[in-house]
Amino acid sequence: MCAKTALTGKSDFMKLLLNIESLIPPLTGIGNYTFNLIEQLQAHDIENIDCFMGSRHCTGEQALANCIAASKQYAQTDAPAPSQLRALLRSWTFTYRAREILRNTQLRMRAGKFRDHVYHEPNFMLKAYAGSSVATIHDLSFIHYPQFHPQKRVEWLTAQLPKTLKRADFLITDSDIIRDELISDFGVNADRVRTVYLGASEAYAPQTTEQTRSTLERYGLQHDRYVLFVGTLEPRKGVDTLIDAWCRLPQALREQFPLVLAGAPGWHNEGLDERIKALEISHGLRQLRFVPGSDLATLYAGAAVFAYPSLYEGFGLPVLEAMQSGVASICTADTSMSEFTQGSALLVDRGNDEQLAAQLTDLLSNEQLRQSVADAGLLRAKEFSWKRCAKETLDIYRMVSPH
Repeated sequence: MCAKTALTGKSDFMKLLLNIESLIPPLTGIGNYTFNLIEQLQAHDIENIDCFMGSRHCTGEQALANCIAASKQYAQTDAPAPSQLRALLRSWTFTYRAREILRNTQLRMRAGKFRDHVYHEPNFMLKAYAGSSVATIHDLSFIHYPQFHPQKRVEWLTAQLPKTLKRADFLITDSDIIRDELISDFGVNADRVRTVYLGASEAYAPQTTEQTRSTLERYGLQHDRYVLFVGTLEPRKGVDTLIDAWCRLPQALREQFPLVLAGAPGWHNEGLDERIKALEISHGLRQLRFVPGSDLATLYAGAAVFAYPSLYEGFGLPVLEAMQSGVASICTADTSMSEFTQGSALLVDRGNDEQLAAQLTDLLSNEQLRQSVADAGLLRAKEFSWKRCAKETLDIYRMVSPH
């Protein structure tokens, strides 16, 4: 028996089946999770990593290559706005039901080929699969903040979640807060759910003024002279609170440190979008929309402060990316973000723009304080990595593997 098998009781030569429907650009947090998990798992002795998206199937290596190619193509075109048809479809419960029936049928048709795989669903809801299965429940925002999601999507997810919680052999959460919610609110056995913290790409790292110069010049920015937000521009992310706080700053400080919003438009952001456009003219706010991955690391590293006052997160990956980039960060108290930052970022109460304005003023006016918070964040960020995430996830696969 090999040493690895002797230690674990099971060989790593297992077969894995992954749903990759989240690997469509622009990648959301779940897309980043799926991409980095596959990339890191390829370093382990898994016999097969088979991926599916609807009726299409490919290897893990092909899934990553396809995602990279699609992301490059997306970066070269303007981000498409949701069509009226797509918006209409999202309002129909039937759409979710029909799509799920189709995808379950497609998976059942190939059930024989994948019967000895461990199926991991990184996007919440398990598809129909008779073998061993693992599901990652990233957050429960559709329950706590249903007003920030399409109503029919909330109805669908709320109806489907208990089925996944019952069928899964094991559940993964991104933070203890979400794990505790599953245990207390849904009666999930504590032995069936484990927190596996996310990681940040090694591309996110501190950079000097000289290293960021050429990229920032293309965006009309200066190193250490802007406040940054990275994420989907929608109400749940607290963008309105951040804008209110930034507008409270003295004019001289706003002019010295413009607010930069980097992210694709999200759901129900019509009013927010109009406000941003107005402030671009009146206050010099900057909206970059989609930023290609090749530029994002530099955008983080060049910021004076990263502010992410999101109301609710399963983890809050942009905060970790900013901390790993050596940037002083602000996030929301009593959330998963405060859980993993553990004192290495400043905390603001939900929706408190006055408190956030005071924190921004303190950091932007005091370079020594800014550097102290940045150093604490950089040190804390070393505790997290996608390699660690993949290793702990692989341990869970071993637990449920039929081999």
